[in-house]
Amino acid sequence: MKRANAVLKGLIMLLLVFGFVGCDTLEGLNPFDSEKEVSGIIEAIGDNSLTVDGIEYRVTDKTEFEGFNSLADLAVGDEVEIEYKENGGSREAVEIELAGAEDND
Repeated sequence: MKRANAVLKGLIMLLLVFGFVGCDTLEGLNPFDSEKEVSGIIEAIGDNSLTVDGIEYRVTDKTEFEGFNSLADLAVGDEVEIEYKENGGSREAVEIELAGAEDND
């Protein structure tokens, strides 16, 4: 009986892990993925950052832009998608896409 319980617990863990990894509705929450994604309306723009839904995202020289060329091309109220990673307690933008921009990849 103990062995059956251990096997059952193992199967449940596998289902949870693989189900979680493959679930599209939880995009950005996958614990095995180092990059996360968020979309929303820009509330503020700084010299090297932008704020979406009250959260600041740092923009670096490695940040890729899609649908525009620099932060100067964006405005408060624009809708964006941000791929980011956690870095030293802050959120660093890996890619920022202006809503409606075509993906040419």
